Amino acid sequence: MKISACYITKNEEKNLSRSIDTIAAAVDELIVVDTGSTDKTRNVAKSYGAKVYDYVWQNDFSGPRNFAIEQATGDYILFIDADEYFSAETCGNLRKVLEDNKAYDALLIKRYDIDHNEDDIMGEIFVLRAFKHKSNLCYQGRIHEELRDDGRIINNIAMLGPDLLKLYHTGYETAVNQAKAERNLHILQEEIKVADNPGQYYMYMAEACRGVGDYVAMEHYARLDIAQGRRQVAFASRSYRMLLAYLAEQGRNTERYKMAAEAVKEFPELPEFWAELAACQAEIYEYEAAIKSMTEALERDKIFPTLSLEPKEFSTDMSVVAAEKIYEWQELVKATGKLKITTCLIAKNEAQEIGAWLANAAVFSDEIIVVDTGSEDRTVEIAQKAGAKVFSFVWQDDFAAARNYALTQVRAEADWVVFLDADETFYEPQRLRGALAYVAQFGSDSEGIQVPIVNVDVDAWGREIQRFRALRIWRNNSAFRYQGAIHEALYNKCGEIKQLYMAELAVCHTGYSSGRIQQKLNRNLQLIMKEMQEKGEQPLHYRYLADCLYGLHEYELASAYAQRALAAEVPTIAGDGELYRLWLHCARKLKQPAETQLHIIATAHSRGLDDMELIGWQGIICTEMGAYQQAKPLLEQFLQRATSQNLTAGSNAVQGMLAEAYAAKASCHAYLGEKKAADVAWQQAVRENPYNEEILHAFYEWLHLSPQAFLKQVLPYFSDREQGKKYIAEWAVKFGYGKVMQVLAVYLPQNQQKLLKQWLDGDKGTVGKQAWLEATVCVQELLAALVAMPAEKRKTQSVDCHEWAAMLPPGWQRIIGRLYGWQEQLSAGDWPDYLAGLTAIQGFVGDDSYQEYARLALDFSWEKVCEIADKLTEQQYWQAAYSLLAEIPNASIPDDAAFWYQTGRCLYHLQEMTAAGECFARAAEAGSRQPDLSAYQDWVARRERRQ
Repeated sequence: MKISACYITKNEEKNLSRSIDTIAAAVDELIVVDTGSTDKTRNVAKSYGAKVYDYVWQNDFSGPRNFAIEQATGDYILFIDADEYFSAETCGNLRKVLEDNKAYDALLIKRYDIDHNEDDIMGEIFVLRAFKHKSNLCYQGRIHEELRDDGRIINNIAMLGPDLLKLYHTGYETAVNQAKAERNLHILQEEIKVADNPGQYYMYMAEACRGVGDYVAMEHYARLDIAQGRRQVAFASRSYRMLLAYLAEQGRNTERYKMAAEAVKEFPELPEFWAELAACQAEIYEYEAAIKSMTEALERDKIFPTLSLEPKEFSTDMSVVAAEKIYEWQELVKATGKLKITTCLIAKNEAQEIGAWLANAAVFSDEIIVVDTGSEDRTVEIAQKAGAKVFSFVWQDDFAAARNYALTQVRAEADWVVFLDADETFYEPQRLRGALAYVAQFGSDSEGIQVPIVNVDVDAWGREIQRFRALRIWRNNSAFRYQGAIHEALYNKCGEIKQLYMAELAVCHTGYSSGRIQQKLNRNLQLIMKEMQEKGEQPLHYRYLADCLYGLHEYELASAYAQRALAAEVPTIAGDGELYRLWLHCARKLKQPAETQLHIIATAHSRGLDDMELIGWQGIICTEMGAYQQAKPLLEQFLQRATSQNLTAGSNAVQGMLAEAYAAKASCHAYLGEKKAADVAWQQAVRENPYNEEILHAFYEWLHLSPQAFLKQVLPYFSDREQGKKYIAEWAVKFGYGKVMQVLAVYLPQNQQKLLKQWLDGDKGTVGKQAWLEATVCVQELLAALVAMPAEKRKTQSVDCHEWAAMLPPGWQRIIGRLYGWQEQLSAGDWPDYLAGLTAIQGFVGDDSYQEYARLALDFSWEKVCEIADKLTEQQYWQAAYSLLAEIPNASIPDDAAFWYQTGRCLYHLQEMTAAGECFARAAEAGSRQPDLSAYQDWVARRERRQ
């Protein structure tokens, strides 16, 4: 059997000799295709008797590979890279192994990636490096090229164990990895635009983006790859591995847990994924689940096949650590069984809430105490049936008194007390006992535990309003008692309560739902007024009044009382920071000037108040003013402190403003030209609060992604994805994002689903009329309905069209009048309305209607026409863009290079290759520096050759 060895090379003089030395004795022919070496690569190859061919590099690895195959005369081909070589102990097997396996069309060989030392393995993978020399076998793909049999996957293939052949690869050593990643990324970006199946490149895009340090893009492409399901390629688990490592580094533990759970479903054979899942479960105190997962990891490690397309990265050292962790977690499970936890509640007429509350508390409680303050419904009956100890307490208009009565009923043998309101329940109650066992073992002298209180609005599909930290759990101690008739707080009679924060024990609080909060605030206001009548007006009342009046939207009064409370200088556990923040929020609600808002913050600072939240708001306000250089360090300071879990650094509400702070930081980065940093900040903003519609809007505009890609980006940030889809559907209606609406049509209300179906069925006129009559579809959609209306209906329904147009803002009325021929020409003053309309109709009208509207740009200056043409090319409306570019006279072209480049792109995508080639040639002559111009020219030439 004659064996041909093939290489493609460029500047490989340092690697080539080492590689050829390990194969020379086994092969009959050596083919080297050089793609432009400037070192001694060609001389090295010739010294081994190789046939050396020159090949012009065209950013396409398949081209030179297939050329090399065409030059080979052997029966079997060995095709390896210059930075690959066979191990000393297996290179002597090469010829015999190939001859023994010649019945197979191709062979997979185990490759080990190293830096310099063969003992320092960076990774391993099976790679296809040997195959029969058949005319129908050729490489496909410009990068990460794959061998195909007449375009089909090769099935007759064998895997060779490393005992037979072991291949080493130095191509990913640290010194060259960055350069390779940059090269690969550029080629992949071009290939993915024209590929019939771009999904095959997502994993490689993620790798390349990671290689150049663009982790936002890495996450994007890794998620796209994962969404495709498991692919039948070597090392298909790479996207999971990259994402899990990145999420762990970012501290995004909830997403990491979900990703690990998905990974074990897709790759159940990999022990490291089970170990990752176990670590995630242990981090949230679910030790029994963690033990089960880690045990599975050890079992999978024992039975892992010798030959597998998926490399195993679960080492012997990891198995030792796994066993240690299992023992540690077993001890913690034993400790959870010894804990005594008492959960307390004060209640009045809570029949609707208490059933769910009792079920939640029963998961972790050894004893439940309910103090009833005069219920007239079934509250007491429900609590007694559930096994709670129920006590009656005469209501004294004093929350602290009722809570303290409950605490006197807690038995001395209880280790921990949990005190919740009836509208508060743990999201994951099963975590509590494990968490307290962990604190008992590792929490040193911590006496109290602050947990996240997540305010959700049950009257608005459970969306999160804000979250803050609050003390809800503490060690049983008779010195711990509440103070305050309202806004009661827990105090230690013997000093402070040493606290820690446990983010994993989040509490769902529904008491701030829009249908309930006003009732609570009115009740609190009445209690304050009653106390003032009975005991006289006291400075502390000003603080409580400011808080209640703010909640009741009486911002002027709230601001006045906050300032009176500050002037009174009454010390409280919350400190003056809370009052300054309330004063500031009143100013923002009243839309007072930014200077006034900053004056409030400056006053706080002048009085020595180092308040984290105020620093954050100062950064946000400076961003709103356009003072980006000043804002950026303030926001960075705030975010660094806010994410450090320092409980004494400011208010518990800082987490509620993280989303706004990250969004402001993103705006600063964007203005300062720091795109990558802006990408990261926008993602962090949405992650903190995906329900902030303005942030979601800004993020969507920033990304310029398809609706499907956008949803893949943002849905993981919603704790309930189905709920997230409903929210985004309504958000899309509000902001006029028609394409997003189409993707999420089933989540729209029935009337809007009906309208959308009529729209897609072409009945645009009816939709336009119903949109107004039902008042459920925004005015942008009415504009789109009129733009999309067929010409014949514009004539037959002329009266209706005039009536509908009259419902639009004046600027859009004129635009419809121009579109329908009711007026001659638009004026320069109509430009802002025209531009807004172009955005509003996007996604709601077909390409022809969009092009018709776009051509109204011809009523404005040629500069404006060019601006719209650029916008259309960015949105890939090629025909619409070309129809404008074709109208621009030569004398009015503002930039020859840019004009001919954009025109060439349009013609290329419209399949007008000859004309596109001419435009690209003109762009080059005009000095265009577009990085992909040469690539476009190459593609045009290749397509013309095919024709």
